[in-house]
Amino acid sequence: MSCDAMTREARLETLRTTKHVPVLIVGGGINGMGTFRDLSLQGVDCILVEKDDFCAGASRAPSRMIHGGLKYLETGEFRLVRESAQERNRLLRNAAHYVSPLEMIIPIHSWFGGTLSALFKMLRLPVKMKARGALVIKLGLWLYDLYGSLNRVMPRHRMIARQDMLREIPDLEPDLKIAASYYDAWITSPERLVVELALDGMAANTGSLAFNHLRFNGVSGNLVALQDVESGEIFTLTCDVMVNAAGAWIDRVNGSTAAGRTMVGGSKGSHLMLDLPALARTLQGRMIYFETEGGRICILSNFMGHVLLGSTDIPVDDPDGVICEDEEVDYLLGAFRRLFPNVPVDRSSIFFSYSGVRPLPANDTADPGAVSRDHSMPELAAQGERKFPILSLVGGKWTTFRAFSAEATDEILSRLGRRRSVSTADIAIGGGKGFSQAAAPTEVLLSAIERETGLARGRAQQLVIRYGARAKSVANAVCRGETFLRTLPEFSIEEIAFICKAELVLHAEDFLFGRSSVFLERPLDHEALVELVAAIARSRDWDQERQAKEVERLVERFRRLHRIEISAERGQKARFS
Repeated sequence: MSCDAMTREARLETLRTTKHVPVLIVGGGINGMGTFRDLSLQGVDCILVEKDDFCAGASRAPSRMIHGGLKYLETGEFRLVRESAQERNRLLRNAAHYVSPLEMIIPIHSWFGGTLSALFKMLRLPVKMKARGALVIKLGLWLYDLYGSLNRVMPRHRMIARQDMLREIPDLEPDLKIAASYYDAWITSPERLVVELALDGMAANTGSLAFNHLRFNGVSGNLVALQDVESGEIFTLTCDVMVNAAGAWIDRVNGSTAAGRTMVGGSKGSHLMLDLPALARTLQGRMIYFETEGGRICILSNFMGHVLLGSTDIPVDDPDGVICEDEEVDYLLGAFRRLFPNVPVDRSSIFFSYSGVRPLPANDTADPGAVSRDHSMPELAAQGERKFPILSLVGGKWTTFRAFSAEATDEILSRLGRRRSVSTADIAIGGGKGFSQAAAPTEVLLSAIERETGLARGRAQQLVIRYGARAKSVANAVCRGETFLRTLPEFSIEEIAFICKAELVLHAEDFLFGRSSVFLERPLDHEALVELVAAIARSRDWDQERQAKEVERLVERFRRLHRIEISAERGQKARFS
């Protein structure tokens, strides 16, 4: 049975009869799912469990940058910069449907500022970072170009004269001396890419299964207990290797084995979505990479026609239910006002916020920004009745997930007495198959969809932007006629039904936050949530009581985690509290 057709109940039934699996992966974020896919491609049976939806933690809350790590040059992490640049270029090839080149703009306010500070920081000496001047930034960008030269796919950096920069973005703070431009990349749908990794893994190996809303319940003796979050049903099995990819919850998962130790130090990053369409148009798809007080880096970009602003870097002990706090809002809006002093902005400009907890290595520093973003794989060796080791995937970042997953997979294969059969370096992900940054593959796909399904070109293009090469399967499912939602006219009931069936959707939250990006495209009102739930209900046979519960889950999610009040009054939009 294909992974698209295998229902949750069918997968649970397989789990009921599974007494042993070579590899159990706990955590459905990017590190865990990348490892799941890599192992599956090697023919290794594995089970992945995630207590929430896939990509529900920090993996769903990034700045959406796929970057080579310019700032890591300052800390002398040259290996990480080299790996990041190479992996960025690979993602531009392997996930071209969601990862695209992005021009980065750095406003610069001095010529020689921060030179000594940068030198001290590179030597790992204690220093208070000062504003970086043109000399430091120019040198850093030259080195950055050098590291990105392997399989170069983007232009080299350039310096932009003050008057030219202000002509292009006239609202920028006028006291800048010069600006720099270089290229990294950005990802439009990290949520969908994680789901596509799950589908790829299950398609590659029918013995591998990925579960959302299935909780790891601990280890007793040599038995691992898993629990269906929906029904409460308990499953037990043994494994040869357990991979702890729980992100900010790694210590909590290890603690349940009675052999835990502190491995991670969580750092919260919060972002704001600002409804400033005029400024978004001025940015023209560029991201501004700018310094705040104390030398911390923030980003600001045009995302879905709005302005994405982030991020903070705050130590946290408890990763559950983190939200963007008032102090973070003040900090981010203050940084915005210094960058664009004449653009009016206040809390009413915010229509969405999100936060995630980075699973950084455990550390004692008061500055989380100084902690390495490199990855590591500490082990809890087999002990007592527990006969299997636990490998924890600590740190890492979106850009380097494939390399980290490959490293984890090679270690696991060694422990299983097996050898790698295929490299993931050049394997496209999900809807990225057959795509590239060139226009020709997209035009070929659009023409094929039009010819084979009869869909209008505009609708075909909408599906290709949303799903890449997987758009053909969606188009075949909806071509016999579509009923479009009134409040979300870019979606049809038929499209929603197909995605819910094919992409492991259990709740309306899974679709809204994990299979689409509509929540970041504009404010949503209560009526839109009700209509969306009703559309999902038609393919799931939900009764009125279940629909009401699903709507309430969505409203509570907005209110609690994103501090957005959803008014039930007709025509009233979401409001940041």
